[in-house]
Amino acid sequence: MLGSAEWTPDSLAHALPSADMRQEFWRQFNLTPIGELPGLGERWVKVIENLKAGVARGIELRAYQQAHGGQLPPEYTDVTDLIMDSQAA
Repeated sequence: MLGSAEWTPDSLAHALPSADMRQEFWRQFNLTPIGELPGLGERWVKVIENLKAGVARGIELRAYQQAHGGQLPPEYTDVTDLIMDSQAA
């Protein structure tokens, strides 16, 4: 991953996966005082890094499930029922 000093506002926006995220980035960028822009950039770099790490974990999880009949790795807990119960309420 590039260090935050190597990013530009345009490269940050292009690294975001959805139009909504890009729109929010530009909204924040346009409303942030000049002196606070480095901090804003660092926060968005962290968002991008976390998203990429999540994608990598998702790919690894899917590969494990394909190799193990759809089962989750032992270190994971299936919370599907909890989610379904909370959405039904």
